[in-house]
Amino acid sequence: MVKGIVLAFCAFAVFAWGDAIVKAIGHDLDPFEVTFFGYLIPLLLSPVFMKPGDSVIDIVRWKRPWLMGTRVFLIAATTPLSVMAFRSLPFAEAFALLFLMPSLVTVLSIFILKEHVRWRRGLAVCAAFIGVLVIVRPGFKELLPGHFAALAGALCAAGGVIAGRMIGQTENRFTLIGTVFLATTVLAGVLMIPGFSWPTTHQWILLLAFAATAFVAQALFIIATIYAPADRLGATQYSQILWALAIGALFFDEWPDALALVGIAIVVAAGLFIFAREQTLKRSEPQAGLSDETIRPETAPSSARR
Repeated sequence: MVKGIVLAFCAFAVFAWGDAIVKAIGHDLDPFEVTFFGYLIPLLLSPVFMKPGDSVIDIVRWKRPWLMGTRVFLIAATTPLSVMAFRSLPFAEAFALLFLMPSLVTVLSIFILKEHVRWRRGLAVCAAFIGVLVIVRPGFKELLPGHFAALAGALCAAGGVIAGRMIGQTENRFTLIGTVFLATTVLAGVLMIPGFSWPTTHQWILLLAFAATAFVAQALFIIATIYAPADRLGATQYSQILWALAIGALFFDEWPDALALVGIAIVVAAGLFIFAREQTLKRSEPQAGLSDETIRPETAPSSARR
């Protein structure tokens, strides 16, 4: 169990550094182009996640095509939206808004899955939205496109999680992982065409580094699930906010003000509480299994999303 937790922390540290690379690329490249090249290499390497009996064709062979199509599209949309957020907003602020995802999952589960949400989780959801208002402070600070991109990314990631829960265990691991890489690459590849520009040598280095983090982080998380159940590792994703604060301050000279820190703390605390409550409920109910156990818990998506 301990080895799994350590590997999960390492995976999310790599994810955080990948997001930092995205931010370092800045506004010089179209966000869809960044996403395309960042996921093309992991797509080509995705067969390493195959188990005996798997086939490359499984990447497009879906047992529940409508649900898989919905899930794949939502998760594929999460990454370019996250890229837009990281390019436009302070690093830690973008992360905090993307961490609204667990609260949005709770809200969507009420309307789509008809789940009964008790008052404790309801209060945590309300607290998370209050935290977002403290961070964004509409009417008191400028609302940037990145704010809307981060919120849209969190919503898409939440929708992907809900679709994953509806899929259950009908799809195998390689299908779940490979389709994310494939769909993200294809969607970003089409949308990057109008704003495409050939990367410079420096940009190629950054793009390759971003692709490497996407693949390595996913591999580390999958290895972590060998030593510990994936649903027990979800809380480790919140370590990314600490990386975001450190990286933003040291490399981008971003120092959140006191109110922003309060808002970040509220959103993260609410997300952790929701996670803890869901774990408590799972232990008291028959295990149904999650289809997205081997996929990065997509808060946090960047990259989730990825």
